[in-house]
Amino acid sequence: MPKVPDARGPSRAAVNALRTLLERHDHIVQEVDGQNDFGEDQHLTFTEDGQVTGDVVKIQVKGGRSWRRADGYFVPVGEHGRTWADGNVPVVCVVHDPDTGSLHWANATQQLLAARRNGEVLKTITIRSDQKLGDDSIADFVAEVRHYLSRYRGNRIIQAQLGEMAGVEFGASNIVQHHVNAHGEDLIFWQRRGEEFATLLHSDLDWQPEHIGPEHFHPHGRPDLLSSAPVVANTMLSRAEAQWLAACFDAARWAREPVADDPPLRTNIGARDNYVARRVEHHLWVESDSLTRSIQQLRTETATDHDLAAISTELESDAEACAEALSKPWREMSAKARRLVTFYLVKEVRAGSPALPIDKQFRIVWRCPRPTGEYGFDARIGRPSTQMSSHRESVLAFGLEPGDRIYWLSRYGNERGREVSAVWDSEDTPGAVCVLFDQLTLGDTFWPGESFVRKVSTKPR
Repeated sequence: MPKVPDARGPSRAAVNALRTLLERHDHIVQEVDGQNDFGEDQHLTFTEDGQVTGDVVKIQVKGGRSWRRADGYFVPVGEHGRTWADGNVPVVCVVHDPDTGSLHWANATQQLLAARRNGEVLKTITIRSDQKLGDDSIADFVAEVRHYLSRYRGNRIIQAQLGEMAGVEFGASNIVQHHVNAHGEDLIFWQRRGEEFATLLHSDLDWQPEHIGPEHFHPHGRPDLLSSAPVVANTMLSRAEAQWLAACFDAARWAREPVADDPPLRTNIGARDNYVARRVEHHLWVESDSLTRSIQQLRTETATDHDLAAISTELESDAEACAEALSKPWREMSAKARRLVTFYLVKEVRAGSPALPIDKQFRIVWRCPRPTGEYGFDARIGRPSTQMSSHRESVLAFGLEPGDRIYWLSRYGNERGREVSAVWDSEDTPGAVCVLFDQLTLGDTFWPGESFVRKVSTKPR
């Protein structure tokens, strides 16, 4: 007589348990015939208040002990990776544990797309043991899956496609604008509700997020860069890109204003980490000796702070990361080396209200503080001289060093010499450089690429 496959019992028990649960809560389940099972066992249509919603999800069901792991459950992807990730209908995986009778689930489509964004190819769908599906959790399951399905409707379809392209996940209330420049490069403007800054994503910059506010946008250029070329943060734009970005900022103005009925904002951790990384990179660029000075200061602090010493020992236990931190440029460092360098340089990151502009929301306390306070751009009287002679050489602001003799023009055009006392990464105007002249009490602020002339030194630099 024909033998019944051993796996049929657990599989049918799993399918029946899931169908019974879903139908008990008035959702519509259609089983897929076994001969047509290509990675899906059921089609689930959600209902709400007795009405069919039109929200549909596919379900792959597994049953038996073989799908258990020490930390949960798994479902093999097999040959279904492309259809589960790119189909018009998302796929959910459900595992039935025969020993406990419990059902556990995970969004297979979401996991596969997240892995793809990171350049990975998943072999299995991971299901946490606490991701249960039962009478007491089905409402959360329905809400979460239907929320995910909303990305397949209306304007959300476009947002989902842009998100896949840029490797990010846009929220339903986010404002997302897309632009293709003359070179075929993609730019995405991303504004979250209530945040005082937006995110610029650019394909030519490998989609690295640039967190910007209107204060970072210089549509008519910046003094230290090409004359009149539009700039946002440190990215130069074409005229068309600048016009598009200006329109985006204007259109999203209302979204940056908090609304009393909105849920409270939470600190944008990704924005914080990117902000700190960019500030650290700029700090190293402007203050080339800052890493050495910070390590020396750390050694002094760890002599009396045992908790800090323990953290330092742990981070420095990776010899390869230590070597990178001391020898490689920031952009060539591994994540571990960058973490170590950040630990050396940064004593604390203070976070203010999430509704503040990004430069005011996050305040970095450097391990080696600035030597004195700062004047802003508006307080500057006169300007650097650029008059050359045989005893002078051209230098940019970030290249100035203590002891340099530079030349300054008064508001009336009279030139005089000034001594550079200190140069540091501006704290009041992130991205700028501060220069202290003649041992005065406050430093003047400059863009890094502003031009100076200094007296040629006979000493090697």
